[in-house]
Amino acid sequence: MPIASADLSSPSLYTAERGWLLQAINDQAALCANLIEHAKANTLAPWLQEPERFADIQAVLLIASGSSFHAAQAARFWIESLAGLPAQVELASEFCQQHLLSRPHTLVIIIAESGEAADTLAALKYAQQLDYPLTIAIGHHADSTLMQQTQLQLMLDVGQQHGRIATKTFCAQLLGLFLVTQTLAQSQNQAIPSDIDAELAALPDAITQVLNLAPQLKQWAQCLQQQTAIFITARQSYTPIASEGALKFKAIAHCFAEACSCGELKHGIANLAKQKIALIACLPWDSLAEKTLADLRQFHHHHCAIFVLSDAPLSKINGLNTIQMPHKLKHLNPLLYAIALQELAYHTANDSFAQSIKKATSTDVA
Repeated sequence: MPIASADLSSPSLYTAERGWLLQAINDQAALCANLIEHAKANTLAPWLQEPERFADIQAVLLIASGSSFHAAQAARFWIESLAGLPAQVELASEFCQQHLLSRPHTLVIIIAESGEAADTLAALKYAQQLDYPLTIAIGHHADSTLMQQTQLQLMLDVGQQHGRIATKTFCAQLLGLFLVTQTLAQSQNQAIPSDIDAELAALPDAITQVLNLAPQLKQWAQCLQQQTAIFITARQSYTPIASEGALKFKAIAHCFAEACSCGELKHGIANLAKQKIALIACLPWDSLAEKTLADLRQFHHHHCAIFVLSDAPLSKINGLNTIQMPHKLKHLNPLLYAIALQELAYHTANDSFAQSIKKATSTDVA
């Protein structure tokens, strides 16, 4: 069955929404450059330059929903590897239903887009009832209820927003969480990698390089149109990015998409491989890359369409559709893959919409 198209009851409204969405995706290089500049000038949040505030912190609890939840999951890897602190991620909608013990010396970070969602505000209230010593809100609206009710705030100005699909807000949250991780690392007397500043400086240009992959991603989108389902796979810190990518395919392209850790492909999904499905892999070239390739090869014999995003030149490997990503960033690389998946979902939906309009017009003429 083909990928479902959007509701065409108001084509002009849908077309406007698509234009806003593409603009938001394309804004992300400039957005990150602006946030990084404000962080360097200490005008983003003064407490980012005050690591002593967090000297007593022994653990981090991140609470969020939707795309923000995926950002929190990705940040967990940074917090544990760079700051040396154990991190836990909870869904805001489920957090209040748990019977938790108060945990002293735990920092609570709540990430949200609007800052007005009832489940997010309820989660904050519950955390405060448990007497967690310090709460931080990360969001995009300075006057939101969430921002007003936490002790510290990180306001990420992403400019004018249209629609409800998170693109540049997700990117901003990831970058904001990385900046918070740096502060936490300093508070724990962890050595900050010497190349962090250079990596931050290189991020906007790397994002631009990803955006320039649009012609190749459009070719993939035409193939994805023909599939009954899309599975996105990755490992470690890229697994939440795969989940966010699947969410984007559902929200933008209105098609069935799921994320799966690469090591879990053999459990269930392999049984679907004889059907018309696509497998998209986030494959940064690291110590796990060869293992990931071996997991992908099991699908070669099932006529499964395999699409691989990688910073390594893999075009000569038979059975793989490959796009080479920009030079790998040591820590911020997941942002690049998130944006590539946003673009891919957008172009998949764009082609589907155009085909639906053409079909509808042909029917009217007949």
